Order: sequence, then C-alpha cells, then structure tokens
Amino acid sequence: MSLLVELSNVGRDFDSGRIVAVDDVSLAIEDDETVAIVGRSGSGKSTILNLVCGLDRPTRGEVRFEGRAVNGRAAWAAVRASRIGIVFQNFFLLQSLSAGENIEVALLGNLGGARQRRIRALELLAHFGLAERATLRPAELSGGERQRLAIARALANRPKLLVADEPTGSLDVQTSQSVMSIIGNVHREFGTAVIVVTHDEEVAALCGRRVEISDGRIRSDSRVAAISTPTPASRTR
Repeated sequence: MSLLVELSNVGRDFDSGRIVAVDDVSLAIEDDETVAIVGRSGSGKSTILNLVCGLDRPTRGEVRFEGRAVNGRAAWAAVRASRIGIVFQNFFLLQSLSAGENIEVALLGNLGGARQRRIRALELLAHFGLAERATLRPAELSGGERQRLAIARALANRPKLLVADEPTGSLDVQTSQSVMSIIGNVHREFGTAVIVVTHDEEVAALCGRRVEISDGRIRSDSRVAAISTPTPASRTR
C-alpha cells in the first residue's frame, strides 16, 4: 500500500472569509482504502471531496496526489482525466448520447482511436450488466441503470481513485444496496481506492474507514477490519 491523496492543514473559505467551509483538515488516504466521509448537510464533507479531486482549490494548506502537490486547474484536469473517477449524485450523463457513447466521451484523449474506445465502452457496459442497453440514451434507462452507467463511465480510464458524492441519495433502498455492492466490488476487482460522501450510516458502514465531519472539521476517524457489502438479489433496473 502507498499514500494516494493527502490534505495537509487544508482550509476553504467563501465570501471573503465570512464562511469557513473547511477548517484545518489533515487527511491521508492510502491506495487500498474504502473511506466514507459522513456528516450532516452543510458540514463541509462535499467541499472536502471537491478539494480531494481538484474541483475546488484550498484557501490555505496543500493537497497532494500520489506524493506530489498539484497546482493549477490544468494540472488537476490532467490528474482527473487519468487517475480519478467521479460519480455524481445526479449522474451528469450526456442526455443526447447513448450509454456507450457516454463512456466513449470519457476516453477521448486517453485511449487510441474510435475502435479502441468502443471496445472499452462495451467491456464496461457488459461488466455492469448493461450490454443490452448500449444504444439507449440516459432518459431510457432506470435510476439504477443510470447509476451503474455513471460508475462505468468513472472507471473508463482505470483510475486509482473512485469518488462518489451521495451515490445512493436519490435511489430506493434496494437500488442503493445494489449500487453499494457494485462500488465494493470495484474496490476488490479493480484495486481502486474508494471515497464515498454520504449522510447514510448504512452506506458508511460498508466502508473500511469512517471519517466524520462537523462544522468543517474532522470529529472522528475510525477504521474497521474490512469492507462488507450486501449481496443484492438481482441487478436493479
């Protein structure tokens, strides 16, 4: 194992310092971990996730990825393109493209020609039980299928880190369990570190580490023996 991402005394202010979203946070995550960042709405957990991914920049402190400080938007964009996969709560799939094309777009600039991109997209769709849905657009997919497609797209470039912001927030209980089972399998099968932001303690309990955020600070940081994921009865559509 090795250190993957590290926040050192990081703070993030808004409104000229009137709002302190993150306050002196230091957090180190290794490349074999599954981490749940938990806290109530407005606690600063999503801001921390954005800082980890370089979607936001700290007001103070430093964020390092694979041992190196990443400075500037272009540098972070390059890291995200090849090393970080992101799953958003609202999917952010391109509605005018098919399921396969949504994955292919993520591969632009990182993988050869159109044929190679198509093969990779079909491999991922098959892995997540979506092979027969390859030509459908997001609006023609169920909520569970869209979430699985979002996970597949996030894994297109074989990232070292998968981050998910409230991945089950808009899903029913059965679909949520299915999605978390998939995320747990991603960690085991692909060797990908996972960070999940959630307010759901049941989701947090499926991760090997739980980091609680309150008022922009880390209030607790605990580890359990191993990730334990539910076994869904079937893939949810």
